[in-house]
Amino acid sequence: MSIPYADLAYPPCPAGRPYVAVNMATTIDGKILTGERDEPVADLGSAVDRATMRRIEASVQAVMIGAGTLRATPGLWYPTDLWRIVVSGSGRVDGGSRFFGDAPDRAILLTGSKNLPALPPGVRVWSADLADALARLRVDLGIERLLVEGGSELNAQLLAADLVDELFLTLAPKVKLGSLVPTYAGGDPLPRHRVQRYRLLEATVVEDEVFLRYRRVRPSPGGPSPA
Repeated sequence: MSIPYADLAYPPCPAGRPYVAVNMATTIDGKILTGERDEPVADLGSAVDRATMRRIEASVQAVMIGAGTLRATPGLWYPTDLWRIVVSGSGRVDGGSRFFGDAPDRAILLTGSKNLPALPPGVRVWSADLADALARLRVDLGIERLLVEGGSELNAQLLAADLVDELFLTLAPKVKLGSLVPTYAGGDPLPRHRVQRYRLLEATVVEDEVFLRYRRVRPSPGGPSPA
């Protein structure tokens, strides 16, 4: 089986935070699910896409997901040496899931809620916002590379704050439709002068799927935005 992204080298991490990449699979029309919200999405990408996800995960030190992604992925598994962070505004997560239980000393719940679930001993609970949490991952835990695996609103928060350095996109040969169906990133629209530009690093076609890798192009300090 041919798996994209054989060479996954990254630039040095920015000062004070990890280098952040987002990886998602979408339909041709940009949707990130095939059923309803919080339902499993294993049928969106192929076996090649899932193997590609594992390859990208192996190139980083930590993975971050939203609570909806955790709920939609029963039995979500990561290697025990990989830090895992789940972001939940409400704190409504399954503390008994293997996401926490497989490696509680490497699991973090990021939430502002005081209503916390029962969690295995060793799980960290942080109340910091995303920017502060990234700083803590870098400074306190020494994490240099972080992979974000959705969902749409978590991606949007990081993108809106310009905290994303790379985007991975698997384009699945499917169409979902729906004006309210979540896409790669939701959130509020950026004004024209803040629209972000990315440079294509890699494009690979495997059967009917397209695998794309982009890197953020940031304007020079004091200079105009890239065209």
